[in-house]
Amino acid sequence: MRILDRKVIREIRSLRTQGITIALVVAAGVGIFTASRSAYDSLFIAREKFYTSSFFAQGFVSLKRAPESTLKLLSDVPGIGILRSRIVFEAVLDIPNESLPTSGKFVSLTDGINLPHLRSGRFPKGDTEVLLSEAFALSNQLVPGNQIVGILEGEKKVLTITGIALSPEYVYIFRGSNPLPDDKHFGILWMDRKGMENAFGMVGAFNDAVFTFAPDALHEPVLKRIDSVLEPYGGFGAYDRDKLPSHSFLRDEFKQLRTMAYSLPLIFLGVAAFLLHILSTRIISKEREQIATLKALGYYNTQIALHYLKIISVISGIGSVLGVLLGIWLGKAMTNLYADYYRFPSLDFQFDPLLGILGILIGILSGTAGTLYSVFKILRLDPAQAMRPPVPIRFRKNWLESYLTVLSTQNRMILRNLTRRPVRTLIAILGISTSVMIMVLGMFSRDAVDAMIEIQYDLVQRESITVSFLSPVSKVALDNLKNDHSVLIAEGYRMIPIRIRVAHLVKEMALQGIPNNAKLRRLIGKDRNILTPPSSGIFINSNVAQKLGITTGSQIHMEILEGSRKKIIVRVDGLVDELLGQGAYMDLTSVNQLLGEGDSVNLIALRTDSKEQIGLLSRLKDVPKISGVTTREGSLKIFKDTMSRSVLATTVILFLFASIIAVGVVYNTAMITLSERVFELGSLRILGFTKEEVFRILAGELGFEIITSLPVGCLLGYLFAYLLMNTVETEGFKIPLIISYKTYVIAIMTTSVTSVLSYFILYSKIKKMDLLSILKIRE
Repeated sequence: MRILDRKVIREIRSLRTQGITIALVVAAGVGIFTASRSAYDSLFIAREKFYTSSFFAQGFVSLKRAPESTLKLLSDVPGIGILRSRIVFEAVLDIPNESLPTSGKFVSLTDGINLPHLRSGRFPKGDTEVLLSEAFALSNQLVPGNQIVGILEGEKKVLTITGIALSPEYVYIFRGSNPLPDDKHFGILWMDRKGMENAFGMVGAFNDAVFTFAPDALHEPVLKRIDSVLEPYGGFGAYDRDKLPSHSFLRDEFKQLRTMAYSLPLIFLGVAAFLLHILSTRIISKEREQIATLKALGYYNTQIALHYLKIISVISGIGSVLGVLLGIWLGKAMTNLYADYYRFPSLDFQFDPLLGILGILIGILSGTAGTLYSVFKILRLDPAQAMRPPVPIRFRKNWLESYLTVLSTQNRMILRNLTRRPVRTLIAILGISTSVMIMVLGMFSRDAVDAMIEIQYDLVQRESITVSFLSPVSKVALDNLKNDHSVLIAEGYRMIPIRIRVAHLVKEMALQGIPNNAKLRRLIGKDRNILTPPSSGIFINSNVAQKLGITTGSQIHMEILEGSRKKIIVRVDGLVDELLGQGAYMDLTSVNQLLGEGDSVNLIALRTDSKEQIGLLSRLKDVPKISGVTTREGSLKIFKDTMSRSVLATTVILFLFASIIAVGVVYNTAMITLSERVFELGSLRILGFTKEEVFRILAGELGFEIITSLPVGCLLGYLFAYLLMNTVETEGFKIPLIISYKTYVIAIMTTSVTSVLSYFILYSKIKKMDLLSILKIRE
């Protein structure tokens, strides 16, 4: 073994504690990078395999009803590849031992495109056999051979389950405008085409179609031609795969993973580079005479530089390898968590060895980047100059001392030590502040979930029960529910699909008619103020308005995609701030007048007597036109279950990583400061300072940096959370940027506690160190 290599081993042994803490910071950064990228790869590969094997459609269109002969007109549209018509209807299901009415979307099977992946059983045949979506079957403990009752076109039918399946069209399943899955009360059911025609009175007709685009075809012109063909048949607007709810949720998830894979690791690796920089500076400045001797003995600058880079590379390399292993473990956990939300035939953890190599290289390069400046600085010295001790830093009276005349001698020392190297002090403050920032990022998601629950279910949706109907019902249905002895308040709403146009931009969404004096469902503005629905104009979701360039007072073209398909120009009277869903709103009376159908509703909200609620739910199961019923308790449970699992996991992981950064920065700053100034501290001991007084000087410097870093970290946490919320958009979700005082307190306390641990270590080092004997080293 060469002499310099032996010296590398000795150096690493002497720096083992500091090296471990720095390696852990590197491991945290590499671990997040590896975990996020591997989870992204796992999801992406699972999705692409599923899409390919099932011949997933690229375009979709729904309509009211068209004869099968219309398919020929659609096939002639330039740019269309494979085209298949199908029948899609929602219907009520009667699940044994389930108190709430359940609904399902019935979809006819298509040949050669959108093929369900069979998990068990067989494909259905005839009028009474169905294939169930896996999530729905598991939630209701249904297996092939079981029977359920469906109310199809007002007639009860006993349906036999022949198999369980997955579909690329429904990887993420939710119903209506609420983007939260309810696997127990809403599922997908596939039937044979003939069975669907007979069950829903659609012989020789269709109300939905799926298709692919020809190679190199421009999607937008093709979609417009399809709309023009289907307009006489009540087409609701053709769209490509990007607007499919399930696919868009997956796309947003990929964006979040990419953001996490490249943003958070930069923080950790930046902190590690800073720590390795000050560590290498300390080692090199301490070994000036040794470096000069090596130069005098004929060692080249390159050999000396590589020697010190080896020391740092071993520390960062060990951290990188540990980070890759940590990333594999975290990546598997993340992939398993995604498997609960997204349904694929196989979602296996994918780890590319090249990703591991890349992670190790990134970790080592971050350490190298932090070391290069220190290495180049010492290599510029001549051997004779390097033999001499470094010129002592010149202390002079600080300008602050003119104002702070009451400072004691110790405090003046602290002030001068902090200000003589302002860049290092600033970087140390920023390094410690990152631990506070990461804790804020980990905790604020819980605050956001709590705020969403409070806003959505206490301020906006205040009903106990929501009843949805398959088709519009008259005011009589609303009056019947009002007269039920268990109902305290009942309000009816009308929801219709619309298409809005602003210049060349088009958006399909739901328009909801709300009673003027609504108490159960309310609209809120940006400042959480309650809005009254306009009688002549329209309110638009603020996010949609921003994307389309709509402001209050704008004139937009609106087409009603139902009934007579009336087209009007309407004025935007205001913007609505929504957390769940993206809708448009008008006064209920105005919506009914546009439709020309009298006082009709298709959704009713109820405030009920909690003691009588179970009896009401039982009675609602027997109403044939009802498509679904949701309760406040059920919605809250789904919301919390959906959000809490991922939020809790993220919080725990970031808590650990924030603690690692706090210990790494504070401990290493303390140890490096101690080693650099040990001669000065020994001189203070000669002058009569006790070890406790010497410790207080170092503790005061570190205390200033820690205390200053706390508000800086809180501010950075808020700013980074703001950037995170604005960088990643989630279809149907708007997560509010609300950070509670509790989160800030926990973040500050976590950093403070980990800093106190470093203080104990520093104090024990000073107590064990014979500072007087150190003076004998220098002549």
